[in-house]
Amino acid sequence: MEPTHRGELKLRRISPSESLIHDLDYPLDDSRSVIARIFDTDDDLIEVVWLRGISLPSQYLCVDDVLDDFRRHREAGLRSRRPEEIPHLPPFSGRTLG
Repeated sequence: MEPTHRGELKLRRISPSESLIHDLDYPLDDSRSVIARIFDTDDDLIEVVWLRGISLPSQYLCVDDVLDDFRRHREAGLRSRRPEEIPHLPPFSGRTLG
C-alpha cells in the first residue's frame, strides 16, 4: 500500500512515560506507520527518537511541537519532489504499414 500523504498523525501512549507517533498514511499494523518514539523526561522535556531516517531535533518542550515540526518536515519534502516524468512518444503518423 502506497502512502496517500493525508497528513494525519496519531499519538498513542504505550506507557506512563512513553508514546508513539503513527503516520496514518499507513495502517496501524504496518511498521512503517511508526515515525517516532517519545519519552517524557524528568526535566520537563520531551525526548524524541525519530525512525525511518527522519533527521529532526531530539528534544522538544511539548508533544505539539514535535507534531508540528514533523508536519513541516513532511510538507517541505513533498514540495521539493520533482514532477513525475511523462513519457514522450513519437507523433502518430496516421499511415499504416502494409
